[in-house]
Amino acid sequence: MPVVSTKDAYEQARTLYEQGAYRAAYRTTNQLYNKNPHFPPIVALHVSVLLRLQKPEEGTRIARRSLRHITHKPHRVAVLNTLCEGLTQTGHLDDAIELMRDEIVRQPDEPTLVSGLGHVLLLGDQKDEAIALVEDAKKRGIMTLSIASIFGRAVLRSDRLDEGIELIEGLLEEEGAGDKAADGKAFNALGHMYDRAKRYDEAMAAFTKANDLVPAVYVEEKIAAQVQHLKNSWTAERFEGVERPAVGVPRPVFIVGMPRSGTTLTEQILDAHPLAYGAGELGLISELFRQVAPNPDNPYQTGPEEYDSKMIADLAKIYRRETMAMAENPSVEVIVDKAPMNFWYLGMIALAFPDAKIIHCIREPRDNCLSCFFQALNPGHSYSFDLGNCGRFYRHYREITDHYSQVLRDDRVGVPIFDNHYEHTVADQEGKTRALLDFVGLEFDEACLNFHNSGRVALTLSNDQVRQPIYKSSTKRYERYAGHLDALIEGLGDMIDEPATK
Repeated sequence: MPVVSTKDAYEQARTLYEQGAYRAAYRTTNQLYNKNPHFPPIVALHVSVLLRLQKPEEGTRIARRSLRHITHKPHRVAVLNTLCEGLTQTGHLDDAIELMRDEIVRQPDEPTLVSGLGHVLLLGDQKDEAIALVEDAKKRGIMTLSIASIFGRAVLRSDRLDEGIELIEGLLEEEGAGDKAADGKAFNALGHMYDRAKRYDEAMAAFTKANDLVPAVYVEEKIAAQVQHLKNSWTAERFEGVERPAVGVPRPVFIVGMPRSGTTLTEQILDAHPLAYGAGELGLISELFRQVAPNPDNPYQTGPEEYDSKMIADLAKIYRRETMAMAENPSVEVIVDKAPMNFWYLGMIALAFPDAKIIHCIREPRDNCLSCFFQALNPGHSYSFDLGNCGRFYRHYREITDHYSQVLRDDRVGVPIFDNHYEHTVADQEGKTRALLDFVGLEFDEACLNFHNSGRVALTLSNDQVRQPIYKSSTKRYERYAGHLDALIEGLGDMIDEPATK
């Protein structure tokens, strides 16, 4: 068997990472890191993989330890960027900002640091500081597409929208195709600004160019096979006689659904309640179940009766303990885990947490898929970069959730599901908020209607939207793009009642 060189192994892992195959990439980066723990490019790639696998504590620890010994400036930038991403994932946004500012003192003319600092400033809703940072970079002649993209995001809801469009358009014309990541950010920012300016044809063109630069690979046959395994293995009949752990504290609430279906909005509404804590987009369930699954490479084909009951009980204890520690508040009764893709694991959740409550966020299919297409989701969401694939994946997601809706509501399983329609929440915020709180067992609290004033940072692509009061402009958005939806409509098939009007 030929021996793969370190360089070749690194390139293979980087390709897998760029394609969104994070678990496959991890198998290589973990070996590379163990053999070369002081080589910054390997450290940076390994940490990036860990962050995509929702292991920010481990990634942050490795990056911080490595950074202490790196003097080569480009290597410091690479590792520092991953460290700051890990800090934001763990809620230490101020620490990330401070680290970036300190490094800019050492390397004032490094554009990557400027754009990195701008990104974390925007996450913290510090738009004025981000704009000032970009304007200073422009004065000093270090403007890049990545920095301009920060400006575009910062002025999206301001009267400087045209200025942002002109800045990115000018740089794209000057620089042409260059760094794919930077170009992708620029086209994506431009798409959002065109959309805001009601220039919808130009917006669709910009979003398409951004997505074409992402090397994600969507394999329809693999997804279809996983769905079939899941439906065969996770049935109400196979729950009969299965020993499940006793209920405990805190009470877990899982928010699932497609990305961009209102999951962050729902979490923020609940988090505003004094007896609830929104833990964010955790990867804990996926990780724990892969640890106990008889076949971790395909946990969907193992039914509930095939799991070790003691391991499941231990898993439940670990989950409750770790999520309660995140809340740092002993009076909290409800912990909200908002990982949309946990819909794949609903059967496993019901197995480990018989007291769990599931909130399934549902959004009009065309609006949902368009929003995924318009967002820079990470390449792990490989379906999201092509409208046809997005429609096909949406259909699989509904096949899964429709299956689990029947299974979990069966008396042999007994885990309740609340269908939370995005459009209904927008139309009747108070009524739906009351129903949501009643479902999770909490008394109504006025703070939940003013979630956008909580001051909490939402570290997702929805972070800007959830700082605004609920607005209706995001419903029936597909009508503005009706001339571009043929592939999406074909992919969605019977998921929509009628085709979009052209």
